[in-house]
Amino acid sequence: MGKLDSRILAFLDVETTGLSPWFGDRICEIAILRCRGEAILESFDTLINPQRPISPGAARVNGLTDEDLVDAPVFGDIVEKVKPLLDEAIIVCHNAPFDLGFVSSECNRLGQEFSSVEVIDTLLLARQHFSFDSNSLQSIANALMIDCSGAHRALADALTTRAVLEHFLVKLKRLPLNEIVYIYTPPMAAPAALDLPPLLQEALTSKKRLFIHYMDKKGSETERWITPKQILALNDYIYVSAHCHLRGEDRSFRLDRISGIRMDDE
Repeated sequence: MGKLDSRILAFLDVETTGLSPWFGDRICEIAILRCRGEAILESFDTLINPQRPISPGAARVNGLTDEDLVDAPVFGDIVEKVKPLLDEAIIVCHNAPFDLGFVSSECNRLGQEFSSVEVIDTLLLARQHFSFDSNSLQSIANALMIDCSGAHRALADALTTRAVLEHFLVKLKRLPLNEIVYIYTPPMAAPAALDLPPLLQEALTSKKRLFIHYMDKKGSETERWITPKQILALNDYIYVSAHCHLRGEDRSFRLDRISGIRMDDE
């Protein structure tokens, strides 16, 4: 890999219950390959119990079912294995904001910080420097005649990403390193830094339920009990990520659409 031979690269891929960690989706499989040059120093992959159902769309892609995950560890059980594998490495993903957004969200749920990291994004490199018919990982692999059997499972996709990057770096060997590697900063998720309503702040601390009046984007108002889990800032809006007792699953609620709030007295 030329100029990157001396650096540790951590190839990361996650499979998830859906498309957005900010709206309650979770990691259900993770794989990391910690490499230097041509050597794989460490490899880790595991299923994860996401503590929520897999969406039908995600299940069609990764082939996983809720039954496959029921006996798997939760993310908190494996986070101390994951973080050292990413430490002091350049993290390589195909669509880095997706994978790292999920890892960041899982760490935030555990009250652990996920700091800014150095990243190589093969999707970004494909868009900027190549002209594939499609920039999906499998399409690029097929165009480069890379075996991508087992596609849409975390370890297989991490291996494919590694092979794709090797091809890319041959073509981009004259490119300065700072045009290949960039700094990824996760979205803010820090309740202490925000001016939150006192009842919401108390519920986050005490793990109590809140009864809210909530208006959706169509202007329809509903009433429901929620158990707040974390606060997220995304695209200039503040969201409350919470377990929604009305729907029986994790949901996110825009703070400016909550018109009324009271604490559970129990």
